[in-house]
Amino acid sequence: MKRNTNHIQTTHVGSLPRPDDLTQLMYDVIDKKPVDQSLLAKRVAKAVHEVVNKQRAAGVDIVSDGEMSKTGFSNYVVQRFSGFGERGQMTLDDMAEVPLLAGKMFSEEGGQHVVMPVVDGPIELRDREAVKIDIANLKTAIGSLSPDDAFIPAVTPGQMLFNFANRYYPSREAYLEAAANALRPEYQAIIDAGFNLQLDSPDLAMHHHGSTDGPIELKNYIPLSIEALNHATRGLPPEKMRLHLCWGNYAGPHHHDVALGDIIEAIIKTTTASFISFVAANPRHEHEFEVWKEIKLPDDKAIIPGVIDTITNTVEHPLLVAQRLERFANIVGKENVIAGTDCGFSTFVGFQSMDSNVTWLKLESLVRGARIATQRLW
Repeated sequence: MKRNTNHIQTTHVGSLPRPDDLTQLMYDVIDKKPVDQSLLAKRVAKAVHEVVNKQRAAGVDIVSDGEMSKTGFSNYVVQRFSGFGERGQMTLDDMAEVPLLAGKMFSEEGGQHVVMPVVDGPIELRDREAVKIDIANLKTAIGSLSPDDAFIPAVTPGQMLFNFANRYYPSREAYLEAAANALRPEYQAIIDAGFNLQLDSPDLAMHHHGSTDGPIELKNYIPLSIEALNHATRGLPPEKMRLHLCWGNYAGPHHHDVALGDIIEAIIKTTTASFISFVAANPRHEHEFEVWKEIKLPDDKAIIPGVIDTITNTVEHPLLVAQRLERFANIVGKENVIAGTDCGFSTFVGFQSMDSNVTWLKLESLVRGARIATQRLW
């Protein structure tokens, strides 16, 4: 993925709202109901084409497949890998203090289909064709566009550990090593196809206020998680990788979130990915742009700050987007700032807090704001 040369590039974090009929098909997949696989494959391919066209119409520079083929940014692995058993349970400290909100959030159909099973057997890749199909669908959809102007997200070993509790491996280290080995072929295939690889790792922040298998201190966890990720991406070009971290894409209070300043230096020093994507627009984390005044961004790194919130229906004014981008550019350099979103717009199928149409209004505002910032910075 290129650095900026003459304008602020725009992108997002990957997942986009799925069409209603595809959403229903995905619910059937999650519920293990009979699904016409030929129909599903055709609908996914069509949806990828549609969503790429919408991104290009909005003016987004670096597009994705919208994760149309996936039941969720992380739980798609349940369909592609072995080792998963009964449904597990996650605790989030902030949501525990607002039980009525939590109950409402997960009582709706989308929330009921956020399934996080435990790992009770060896994690192994069992569907080697799935990522190949994702690649083929996106290649067809982008047409003459360079694959370097597109990306495909994939879950990280650490996020698997965070989402899917360990009931099989003797240690976290053993779990992470197995997950890394299983995920590597997916990473390799995406980059070999010329696409950029987004590594989804909310665990790096969320282990502070959430858990499926007990607490762990981030100062011990972050090196462990990134070591496993570096093992999985060994030999892959850093400039083709973007690491996404966040505090959970749900409309909760987030008052137990760890501060960005407490974790970002350890992440930057250890990850091999050249691009760091992070939350910077929502009201819990927008102030943290000042962290970058204290931390020296290495020459081999660039940032993708979220300048659009992904859990509210209010569309950010382009001037606000421009202001946010200029803040970062004035600190780390305009060539090192790509305009992004806080998170995905539909991280799990059907689980989104905003109207689907608002997504496109927000992406249009993102692009307009980046253009304003470009005019001011260049």
